[in-house]
Amino acid sequence: MTYKKINNVREFVWKVIDTDIAIRKNISKGLLNVRALANYIITNYKIDSSLDSVISAIRRYNIETTKKNEIPDVYSILRKAEIRTITKMASLSLKKNEEVTKILGKLLPEVNYEGGEVLRILEGSKLFKIIFDKNSFNKRLELFKKSDMLDSNKNISMLEMIYPKELEKIPGVFSVISNELGENGISIIDALICSNEHIVVVSEKDILKAFEILHNLCSSE
Repeated sequence: MTYKKINNVREFVWKVIDTDIAIRKNISKGLLNVRALANYIITNYKIDSSLDSVISAIRRYNIETTKKNEIPDVYSILRKAEIRTITKMASLSLKKNEEVTKILGKLLPEVNYEGGEVLRILEGSKLFKIIFDKNSFNKRLELFKKSDMLDSNKNISMLEMIYPKELEKIPGVFSVISNELGENGISIIDALICSNEHIVVVSEKDILKAFEILHNLCSSE
């Protein structure tokens, strides 16, 4: 196994901590063993650095700033969030071409949003993905050519989170969500962020567990 040489160990270690909300949170609460974390960083990131140098960098990390300024702000936003689940959903991945774009343009006015019908459109560089009520699956398939369909999934659910307006001033909120779900073995299939609304798509089998995790996260003191 090849390990890479790091010129500035402190800078590298601090960047790892800065980009991992779970590590920062546990450091701020004094829940992490410094030696164990150092071993984790060396092994996981395959760096050619001594254990003592990594331990030193961790200990020099500005925990007080993290504890005082960042973590409470993130969790204060989460405690104000509203969360709900939308189950029995399906998705369809489509080629991003002129014909598909025209069909999607005609589809939007037909959606009965006031009646509770759901349609979300995610745009990638090479595809569109539409998320909709599972009972409309066959109806949606009929709109598109088979040659324009890339993938489909009839077993998904959504978590919708509505945050207060001050969300835009607080970094790291979305990282907390993804890290919490990942640490509990839940994969995010898709995600959509629009203003202060955050939509997370997970497998139907994971929706109850995912809701419980995020509900506890948003209500924790």
